[in-house]
Amino acid sequence: MDVKRLNNMMSEHGIYSRERLLIPISDPGVLVGGTCYVELDAYAKREVAVLYLDGGGPDPKAASLLQRTKTSLQARKRVIHSLKRSMQVDDGTAEYYLSISNGDPRAAFSEFSEDLRWEREVGLS
Repeated sequence: MDVKRLNNMMSEHGIYSRERLLIPISDPGVLVGGTCYVELDAYAKREVAVLYLDGGGPDPKAASLLQRTKTSLQARKRVIHSLKRSMQVDDGTAEYYLSISNGDPRAAFSEFSEDLRWEREVGLS
């Protein structure tokens, strides 16, 4: 797999803005004897295995931030799922209304209801 693709970069310029890069390995044997950490990569938006070659490990502050980010993403998914059921719409529509309401589920539902009312008045539905 290409380094740019693995790191979700369009060009090589992204290399200079990163704190770290995900590097594909062709021989998993190089990991033998090392301690590998599973972390959530903020750029790739996925869990990755990280090997610290200097023998160190992840920064405890960064690990805490990653855990909070992961928890926050899970909470957002639950809110979107709830809105999706309440409004009887797809994920994208629920995400849209949540984003225009600055993350407030009640405001999102109100916006959605107003749009439905407007559509009925105009005769679109």
